[in-house]
Amino acid sequence: MNHTFFIWRNVRPICRRNCDVKLRNSFRWLSAVTPLSDSTSSPASTRIISPTKDQLRIVALRAAIPMIGFGFMDNLVMMTAGEAIDSTFGVTLGISTLMAAGFGQCFSDVAGNLSGGLVDGLVSKLHLPRHGLTQEQLDLRLSRLYSTLGACVGVVTGCLLGMSCLLFMDTDRADRARKAKELQSIFESVMGEGKKLFHAERAALFMLDEEKGELWSQVATGTKGIIKVNSNEGIVGACVQSGKLINVPDAYKDDRFDVEVDTKTGFRTKSVLAMPVTNDEGKIIGALQMLNKKNEDGSDGVFNSCEEQLARLMASHVKSFIRIVEG
Repeated sequence: MNHTFFIWRNVRPICRRNCDVKLRNSFRWLSAVTPLSDSTSSPASTRIISPTKDQLRIVALRAAIPMIGFGFMDNLVMMTAGEAIDSTFGVTLGISTLMAAGFGQCFSDVAGNLSGGLVDGLVSKLHLPRHGLTQEQLDLRLSRLYSTLGACVGVVTGCLLGMSCLLFMDTDRADRARKAKELQSIFESVMGEGKKLFHAERAALFMLDEEKGELWSQVATGTKGIIKVNSNEGIVGACVQSGKLINVPDAYKDDRFDVEVDTKTGFRTKSVLAMPVTNDEGKIIGALQMLNKKNEDGSDGVFNSCEEQLARLMASHVKSFIRIVEG
């Protein structure tokens, strides 16, 4: 029994060591025949094939086409909405052009979200060529560079195409309406006070439109709407043509007076005082006109030299106002 225990105690470690040696040799043989594929395997076995130039062009094209649609929609909606806001609410509420453009951009962003599916649907119907690249190839730096460049070119092209709406817009409409409102508010105050200062029955400010050859007025006490006369007719036309102050005691005795104006308006013109208005360069841009001087007792009078000096002073103030409005 003692001999048996002795043999078992000494033989067991030897068997265990022999098994360990055999196992290690087996793993070495397997590793040599079939190497394990792990993260430390040969770089050549995991190398990603670079896309060809044709494939990269297709990547850029497929990135550019949708952005053309988005850029076009963005600029078209922004400019259309911004111009509409600027020429309506902008004039009425005094909103600046930049603020109107900001509101237009809000409309553009909403339209972009609503029309995103439409643009994608249209692009899918174009049957664009396929690049045949895997996701790993698309994630390569060169592929992402071509995709980004294509998207940039596409969005710039779309924005430029969207700006074509400017060809069909009256881009100066808002500025004209805003200036007309500012002129009207300023001139209404001036002409209202002018009527009192001159003791005149009516006062008017005429602006010269050289292209149409007309004198027009939105500001005339005792009248409604816009008054238009030819720039070379009537006493106010003679004032503009000569560039000099004209003082007429009795309009019906002056050959320059246009009787048709009284016939249309039903007003009886008697005395007239007209003074040209010039800009800083001395160019005539309009004229002041006072009609029917009234004495303190209410009887008809004529404009005197003091009122002629007052007309020159008022014309100077009007010139300053116009310079401020036109910037």
